[in-house]
Amino acid sequence: MNKGYVLNGRYEIIGRLGEGGMADVYLAEDLILKRKVAVKLLRLDFRDNPKAKKRFQHEAMAATQLDNPHIVGIYDVDEVEGMQYLVMEYVDGEDLKKYIKDNFPIPYAEVVNIMEQICSAVSEAHRHNIIHRDLKPQNILVDKNGYIKITDFGISRAGSEDTMTQTRSIIGSIHYLSPEQIKGEMATARSDIYSLGIILYEILTGKVPFNGDTAVSIAIKHSQTPMPSVRDFDPRIPQAMENVILKATAKNPNDRYQSVNELAADLNTSLDKSRANEAKFTVPSQNTGVDEKTRVMPFTPLTDQGQTASADAQKRETPAGQTKKGKKPDKKRRRRKWFIIGGIAGLLVLILAIVLVASATGKTTVPVISGTLESEAEAKIQDADLTVGSVKYESSDKIDRHRVISSSPKEETKVKKGTKVNLVVSSGPRKVKVDNYVGQNYDAVKQKLEDEGFKVRKRNAPSSSFKPSKILQQDFQSGARLNPAKQTLTFVVSTGIKQITLKDLTGMTKAQVVSYSNKVEINPTFDYVYSDDQPKGRVVRQSPNANQSIQQGGNVAVWISRGPKKDDSDQLKSFNVRITIPYLQAESASASSASSLDPSGEASDDSQDDQSGSNENVVLIYLKDHDHSLSNVYKQMVITKDTAVTLPFKLTSKEVGKYKVVRDGKTIMRDNNVTYDSH
Repeated sequence: MNKGYVLNGRYEIIGRLGEGGMADVYLAEDLILKRKVAVKLLRLDFRDNPKAKKRFQHEAMAATQLDNPHIVGIYDVDEVEGMQYLVMEYVDGEDLKKYIKDNFPIPYAEVVNIMEQICSAVSEAHRHNIIHRDLKPQNILVDKNGYIKITDFGISRAGSEDTMTQTRSIIGSIHYLSPEQIKGEMATARSDIYSLGIILYEILTGKVPFNGDTAVSIAIKHSQTPMPSVRDFDPRIPQAMENVILKATAKNPNDRYQSVNELAADLNTSLDKSRANEAKFTVPSQNTGVDEKTRVMPFTPLTDQGQTASADAQKRETPAGQTKKGKKPDKKRRRRKWFIIGGIAGLLVLILAIVLVASATGKTTVPVISGTLESEAEAKIQDADLTVGSVKYESSDKIDRHRVISSSPKEETKVKKGTKVNLVVSSGPRKVKVDNYVGQNYDAVKQKLEDEGFKVRKRNAPSSSFKPSKILQQDFQSGARLNPAKQTLTFVVSTGIKQITLKDLTGMTKAQVVSYSNKVEINPTFDYVYSDDQPKGRVVRQSPNANQSIQQGGNVAVWISRGPKKDDSDQLKSFNVRITIPYLQAESASASSASSLDPSGEASDDSQDDQSGSNENVVLIYLKDHDHSLSNVYKQMVITKDTAVTLPFKLTSKEVGKYKVVRDGKTIMRDNNVTYDSH
């Protein structure tokens, strides 16, 4: 779909955002509401595929049932000229996979905040009996303010819909699938909990726990290999936080958290000092599922022999006293039979009499309608010869929206026919509209929101623009209506301008300056000068000077010695060497891997995601000149096409420079004779 195309006379395409296994996603402008939206369009090659169309429609139905600020909203669903499309909330940011890559390592407190937002969304889905079944970082979006949104409910299923369960095919991304899904069993809420544990592992380590050459090998590891320890990767990770991963990813679903809320509550306290000496989590049950082999139980149709055998079994189970065929029942049994028939007939007469009396007196009974939909309750009331009276709506955390809370007169009460029955109907959980609190005093806002029933959390951050105690950011959208009982609001609050008193950097190496700068959060800039006072590689001077104060995040200029200045014939000369690094397209084996896992022959929508990074080349450039050593990496980059790079050299007439280029661990370019005259 080209830029400028107007879909259905309303959505003007701005550009492509991405593409998946079944659909393409575009950025568009809603010409009526004047807002940016994301348009998900079913691909041409899937428009005649009933499975694809059903999955596409299911995503819309699933998402529209959910009301949570951390779930991407669905604005519109339609079909035009044979094109099925969804119009969704546009999230200006990146997916969690890229966020982890760009921001790793992520502070533990931020990890907890990210997971809490994800858990909030998944809990809302589970409350509506919707299992996502494909939770992964690629389906989790992070906006510019770090606000989380979950998308892609295309393969989600209602927990009660047994007919939707695919017992012989695997749907989802293999790196995040639970063991029971890999075996082809029905996904449950605890399957999503397993995926959440894998996601938490990846946020903490920057990688997935199980990898392999094929999808099959990864699947076997999920089913049989114990979860690797995140503390082996980073011993600083609290044991309590690792325990959350271990419990969430237990092989047996019964050993996992019973709900997402339980996981979130445990993770929320994992950084508390009270849990500092917590023991490592071990699976309480004996059957962990680690040694269980994946197997398919055979299905044996019922044959004629099987029917005969069943009949024979029934014969064998006949009680000794039972009358055999052809023999007359004794007199005692005959009397008992007529006694039972007479009793039943009498009971029927009694019931008929009660009905006739009730009819004659004009009485009826208020039906049982609590918990039913409002429309169903009204139908039951009318069927009972009663009239629907007033309908009052009240918020409820226990009764779903549009369902009856109570009635007046009460259920099963005898009343005259035609009596009005008043209803109290649930309007869903109590929702409170929240505003934009940026710039306001945190304590006042906190008190106001806590009075409404919200839980409020604070994160401190220095700021030169906001006075202390003023709110810098909030993790929810202004104007949203939120449920106080289930929503924790997080604010970033200003601590004001933090002043740093600079220490004397003179004589330090560059590495020591960088280490000190990271610790006190200042930004150093480096230049090189000749010096007779400091040896080569040591700091000559700084600006601002030692013991002067600067703001946290401020800049410090640092001059590093080149050593004593030599005669004019040995003066440094600067020049550039321009090279082009060729891009190497990686071979992909994902197609064969996926097909080997899915006996149905239906490939996963997200096979490309599972091989994330396979189309990128990691390049390391080493450079040697007057200021650089060949033993240190001069530049690291990731390329997806042939890329031109300019290498700056500083050499005297007597010096020889060098460079080498390493692509994906292999040296592809080298020059050991770089001089000013040669370039």
